[in-house]
Amino acid sequence: MRRICVTPILFFCLPLVAGAQTGSSRAGAPLSPAPAPGPAVPQKPTEVDGIAVRIGNDVLTNSEVRELQDYQRLVEGQAQDRAKVMEELVDQWIVQTEAVATRFPHPTADEVSLEFQALLKQFPSREQFQARLAQIGLTQDEVRQILERQLYYIRFLNYKFHAATQVTGEQIEAYYQQDLAPSLRKRGLTVPPLDQVEAQIRQLLTQEAINEKAAQWLDEAKARLRIVIQPSGQGG
Repeated sequence: MRRICVTPILFFCLPLVAGAQTGSSRAGAPLSPAPAPGPAVPQKPTEVDGIAVRIGNDVLTNSEVRELQDYQRLVEGQAQDRAKVMEELVDQWIVQTEAVATRFPHPTADEVSLEFQALLKQFPSREQFQARLAQIGLTQDEVRQILERQLYYIRFLNYKFHAATQVTGEQIEAYYQQDLAPSLRKRGLTVPPLDQVEAQIRQLLTQEAINEKAAQWLDEAKARLRIVIQPSGQGG
């Protein structure tokens, strides 16, 4: 099944909005006042951000591709290839566009902090987490922004498709008999009675159904959009 950014999905996985607006949203930002004249100093060359994907009148940039790849290296140890990452960013763009249009609420700062703390627990210590960030080239603020986007996307997709998702008792029992019980026996573990795990199975099957509906919706949305993938290395 295709990942929805989400990633969470956070995500979300998704989990993709604060700190990472697409190209057309960034246009028109106020310019900083010119600095007072001073001694001439060597200037660091400015890296011009290139266009990775055009979606209608909007764009996704190469820096957005690199940032998501860096985040994948942080949490998964390796990044997907450029094509997969661009596909994920397009999915995020579609989710964000509809979520913003419907005024779907963003996660609170406290909710994002909980996600950040959960991520920290994946590392032996905060020092090792900081060292990994420095090695990859991400900041804590960038990580928080990515987590916020992923949580936003996952919650919106659950909100959009949950009401239309129904899991029957027959589906729950079939999963218990055909998937869960054989898997536990294979690992030498005790199989609990169905009534003890029914709620967890329902939650799992509901999320799988939501993911399938979301993937279908994203495919249909992309078929209606003009999406142009920019060749790598061209800024457009």
